[in-house]
Amino acid sequence: MKIEAKDLQSAYIKAANELKCSAINLEITQIKAARKGFLGFFKKDGIFEVSVKKDGEKRVKKPKNDRIEKSIRCDKAQKFTHSKFEPSSEDKFEPNITITQSDTQAEAQFAKPARKSTLNIDQSIFDSFHKIDDNQTAVSLDNILLEIRAGLDRLFGASLFDIQVSELSIYDADTIYIKLDGADAALMIGKEGYRYKAISYLIFNWINAKYNKGIRLEIAEFLKNQESSMAVYLNGVIERVELIGRAQTKPLDGVLVKIALEQLRQRFPDKYVGIKSSDEGKFIVINDFHKK
Repeated sequence: MKIEAKDLQSAYIKAANELKCSAINLEITQIKAARKGFLGFFKKDGIFEVSVKKDGEKRVKKPKNDRIEKSIRCDKAQKFTHSKFEPSSEDKFEPNITITQSDTQAEAQFAKPARKSTLNIDQSIFDSFHKIDDNQTAVSLDNILLEIRAGLDRLFGASLFDIQVSELSIYDADTIYIKLDGADAALMIGKEGYRYKAISYLIFNWINAKYNKGIRLEIAEFLKNQESSMAVYLNGVIERVELIGRAQTKPLDGVLVKIALEQLRQRFPDKYVGIKSSDEGKFIVINDFHKK
């Protein structure tokens, strides 16, 4: 029979429960290995071939004959006790002392054991231990990009979407720029960008937890188009700020909040630009800093 399980141990347990027999009497061979998936997605159990042994083999340990062993040990001990110990000339040890010597003099006759040489450590190797190489940051960032690309390739390679990583680079010191493109780019974005937001959160949680970096995700031209649309909308908000010194946006959703925040902070570096929340959602407020 064939069963599906995540590993060999699980296969034994499952087969024993289904066949109502001991796992010792089973022989299980893996036909297809399980797929671990990526980030909790696309997992798949392995396939195992199960057969029942005709005769369950049991390992039987030979009991030790304690009486025989004890008799042998006692006989050897008796022979050793009653025999006369006569060391050979090679075993004789004659210390270079006389009976009339005092304890202090006798101790002086024996050679003192040589002290172990101390380990000499070149302390200069620690001089640059905490110094950072000029190329270390660049190398580490290159390694991060390589690991991220490999992870993204595994993720989308296991999916049914025709999508690839078309660009991957350092956007700034705290942000990784990722651009995805392919025949299924529109499906990856979804209606009103709901699938874009889901993928963005998924990739961000992975990269932020592992590398402490944020992401700037572009799928086809979706992010660019959103930035252009937001720039048009913010023209009216900017005019109110320039006229009365303060303003606020309408409730914004998802990535639009971040886009509006970046554009307004760039436009008004000397004003307070922050995110507020209401029952309708998040919005951006712009006003003067409060002076004490």
